[in-house]
Amino acid sequence: MKILSIIFTLIIIVSSKSFGETKNNLSPNTKDVEFTSDIIKVDEKNKIVTASGNVVIINENRKIIADKVVYDQNIDKAIATGKVILREKDGSIYESNEVVLTNEFKSVVAIPLFGKLEDKSSVSAENFKKNDIGESFFNEGVYTACDCDLKKQETPVWRLESKQIHHDPKTQTIYLKHPVMKIFSLPVYYLPYLSFPDWTIKRRSGFLTPTYGYSNRNRFHIKVPYYYAPENDATWDMTFTTHQNGKTGHADQLNIRKEYENTSLETNIYNGNLDTNKSNGDNVFAVNLKASTSLKNNWDMKIEGKYADQETFMRRYGFDSNTSYKSYIELKKINNNSLSNIEVYNIQNLDETSNNNEPVLAPSISHHIFNTNKKYNYNYDVKLSAHSIYNDESYDIKRWSGFGNINKKLYFENLLFEADANLGLDLYSIQGRPSTDTNNSRYIDRISSGLSIAASKQFNFINETSGFMIEPKMQLSSINATDRTNEVPNRDSSEFILDQANLFLSNQFQGRDNIQSNDRLNLGLTALYMTEKLGKLDFFVGQSHKLSGTQKNISIANKDRQSHFINTMSWNINEMYNFSWFSLYNHHNLKSDTSDFKFNGSFDGWSYSANHRSVNKEYLYDNNDREELVLNFSKNFSNLKTIYSRTYDLNNNDEELISETLGLEYNGTGYMFDNCLTVLFQYKSTGGVADRDILPEDSVYLTFSFRNLGDFKYQPKAIMRTLSESINN
Repeated sequence: MKILSIIFTLIIIVSSKSFGETKNNLSPNTKDVEFTSDIIKVDEKNKIVTASGNVVIINENRKIIADKVVYDQNIDKAIATGKVILREKDGSIYESNEVVLTNEFKSVVAIPLFGKLEDKSSVSAENFKKNDIGESFFNEGVYTACDCDLKKQETPVWRLESKQIHHDPKTQTIYLKHPVMKIFSLPVYYLPYLSFPDWTIKRRSGFLTPTYGYSNRNRFHIKVPYYYAPENDATWDMTFTTHQNGKTGHADQLNIRKEYENTSLETNIYNGNLDTNKSNGDNVFAVNLKASTSLKNNWDMKIEGKYADQETFMRRYGFDSNTSYKSYIELKKINNNSLSNIEVYNIQNLDETSNNNEPVLAPSISHHIFNTNKKYNYNYDVKLSAHSIYNDESYDIKRWSGFGNINKKLYFENLLFEADANLGLDLYSIQGRPSTDTNNSRYIDRISSGLSIAASKQFNFINETSGFMIEPKMQLSSINATDRTNEVPNRDSSEFILDQANLFLSNQFQGRDNIQSNDRLNLGLTALYMTEKLGKLDFFVGQSHKLSGTQKNISIANKDRQSHFINTMSWNINEMYNFSWFSLYNHHNLKSDTSDFKFNGSFDGWSYSANHRSVNKEYLYDNNDREELVLNFSKNFSNLKTIYSRTYDLNNNDEELISETLGLEYNGTGYMFDNCLTVLFQYKSTGGVADRDILPEDSVYLTFSFRNLGDFKYQPKAIMRTLSESINN
């Protein structure tokens, strides 16, 4: 009790404990401070208290652990020595050899200081000060987000060295004075000042990491983004980016994002003065808008708007690679037995040769009902649509359509009979035609009906190690329709290709514009083989025979009675080997007119794929061969992935390298080096480029991603398109 009376008499800011005595409270003005130690000595004359051995001091801001603490009540100053540890309220832990505490332990001075912040990043300083309002000053400080021990002089992968590091808890910001960035101990850059949010901030207004580069076209260029996030409204933010090209001009970009309760909105606005294919120093402007929302009664709406006042500057400078812009409003409602859709769109072509084909759809309305009659065991569906389109290759067309179909299936052991019957009505108002179309019909009606009967039978052969199934199918199909092929322009099925998906449809052309009277016999054979050693093999071959009627208004040159032989095959052996094949064989000579072959697999961290596509010039009207080969290889090394791809144009028995890409990608969680730095290397070379405004060029990208600091990109020869598409594929 003697010790307690002395302490209260001195009105010191700590209470005491001696060798396991109970903890005591302080006087009223220091009641939030707790103090314990093994030994305590009190100098009543000089008002000095000395505590040693497991000293623990706790107040509302921090917990202090030390070997020894000497407190001078006259000047409200305590000196902690030995191994001193400060555990801050924000989760940071600091360690020092000597700490000076003043202002009721709210102010701190430490020489030297080593700290671990709440996010596991590290900081050190020759001298550290923290005032009573929580501001911290690290003089001659070092900051790194790498997992290392600065006290043991471990060298981090990257670090920021600064004359002073200032942490302001009110603004939740870290300020650096004369910082120097070092990577692997090599200085990379110097800035007079730098600031970034502390570990408590998820988003903060300020400049983001700039991108520097050099290219033959633009010379030295820089991209500087500024991010704005209002503190009192977390539902929106925006990024303003200035693109400065040393030779070709400049452009500014504004990206705004906004979230409502059921709606999301994003817009990009571009404005500047750039060299274009029209002229140097051309004033350019572009805007795009995206929005999606959920409405009442299960309706969902999507909106996208795009506009550019100059044909190709968006592609030239890497803002948008599309060759045409589609602006649209779409409303969709999906129920268990129905699908409703309303769409309005406008297409802006950025190719000067396609200005006469910028269609406007205003509107397209459709409603599809489908269900099953369980009493009589049949399926039915009804489709209603209204369609109005303008300037579709100079056609202005309105169309109203109604279509109904009934499907009935009958099973006799393994034999399946399937019947379809349908009826349709189409009304057209053609208000504009190109000069090449001499037909003058404006108002056109057409009634169509269809009937098909199909029979198929499955043969199964199964044992303990394998299974084999083969199913032949034969279908008789008949369509009767008013002949309108010369009056109705075929806009929805002109690129018709017969394949396994539409072989057994009543109207193989699918769209409503091209419906013709004909009778067909369709044959197909499906086979499936499964075994543990050889995997799964799917095979299909089929053909369609026109028995009578017409086959007009499509772009395919070959219109014989016998269609191509359709052949598809996929063979999934195991993870190492997988094949897929699609081909249409000419029924006269069995030569492939079009084919698509893929071969891919993976083993021991390696992945590969090869894709060969070809089209015979005699198959299409333009009389041009097309042949392409794409090769891709990748290898995983722990959390690293290497990617390499090449694309060849094999047309006319030639071999031209179109593009080549190489990438080194870190695909693990967190960061590559010491969980604080990721380096991504990308290389791309483009050969012949069809776009009249995008020139062939080589590019190299090096992207450094620093935890807590962002990205820094080095681009010796930059084109604005990244390799992300190649890497993801």
